[in-house]
Amino acid sequence: MFYLVMLGYQKFFGEPPLPESGTENGAVVASVVKAPVVIGNMTIFEIENNSDQPLNFDSPCGENSSTLQIFRHVNGQKLLISDFENCGEKIVDEFTVQPGKKMQFGLRDFNLEIFAEPGAYSAEIELQPRGGEPEILETGTFELKEAGAFRRLFRALISRPLFNLLVFFTQKFPSHSFGWAIVVLTLIVRALLFLPNQKAMKSQRQLQKLQPKIAELREKFKGNQQMIAMKTMEMYKTHKVSPMSSCLPMMFQLPILLGLYYIVRDGLSPHLSYLLYSMQENVDLLIVNPHFFGLDLGVRDIFVLPIIVGVAQWIAIRMSLVSAKKRTSKTQIVKKPATKDPMGQMEGMNKMMQWVMPAMILFFAGSMPAAVGIYWLTSTLFGIAQQKLVNWQLDRPQVNVKKS
Repeated sequence: MFYLVMLGYQKFFGEPPLPESGTENGAVVASVVKAPVVIGNMTIFEIENNSDQPLNFDSPCGENSSTLQIFRHVNGQKLLISDFENCGEKIVDEFTVQPGKKMQFGLRDFNLEIFAEPGAYSAEIELQPRGGEPEILETGTFELKEAGAFRRLFRALISRPLFNLLVFFTQKFPSHSFGWAIVVLTLIVRALLFLPNQKAMKSQRQLQKLQPKIAELREKFKGNQQMIAMKTMEMYKTHKVSPMSSCLPMMFQLPILLGLYYIVRDGLSPHLSYLLYSMQENVDLLIVNPHFFGLDLGVRDIFVLPIIVGVAQWIAIRMSLVSAKKRTSKTQIVKKPATKDPMGQMEGMNKMMQWVMPAMILFFAGSMPAAVGIYWLTSTLFGIAQQKLVNWQLDRPQVNVKKS
């Protein structure tokens, strides 16, 4: 949830990342997004068209190789390092930037070979207006830097194994289905995290069970925060419950789930081939079937899939809250209502979360490639099944057998 909130804040309120430098040609601006760029990440170029006519970008592959030129700056000189004359099966998509619009693009098939070393780079982009002379835009100088120690560790321990598994499953499934590979990989990761997640869910339910008693303590020792804290810790110790027991397993699996999210979001892009193990380095990442139940997993689906994901998330949260409410109602003792009802406040927060969280998931699923929605849906359905199992284990009648 913290990660989703940060994404939403950056999208609506945060300042967009600024390039180190950019150049302007009349009303058209070319720049590099998120500079400096970390080696291994995609270098994203952005064209902003503030003119009154559309601008066309022709693919540099073949005869139009001069429409995009990448330079590396060494000892004050600009060295041309891009060669698009013989692209082979690699492509650079053509596009049109409409008046008043922005367009971002990256060199998906060439990123790894062109931007392979740290240093200073620049690019010249040729745009063709209708019925006019072509315009040459320069991005200005931008830096490429090596990945830091934390990023290298994250890639080695999480991103690389997950990416290789995703590639392996994609190659093994009939028609190289990217969708089924995502589903299977997500299920495997969730299965590996089953035990810590199970422990976290049970601890959370046990904490919910103690909420009525904690509310009684707050009412009994009202105004004495030190006594409330001491009695609460004694209650945790008596019932062998730790308030952190539901958080630590979640924190343990968070990097893995985020790594899986990043891998699914970027897909099997050729610029990630540096993550391949030696046993799979000859795999062709371009042989992928992105179609899955009528969806193109490489593009956004703003209607069907986000709604399904949002509903699944609502069911998951609803299942947890209804079960907690049932358990609370069975154990809660009716007393004179207090001025401030902690249980009522918590119930209000839960009701708000029941609608806010699915709405956030729906929004982000609709603003990202459909592959991310398939990952979220699979993970949520697995979580619903696991929550149902936990509820059954904790809510079933306990039978005490006496030994004769």
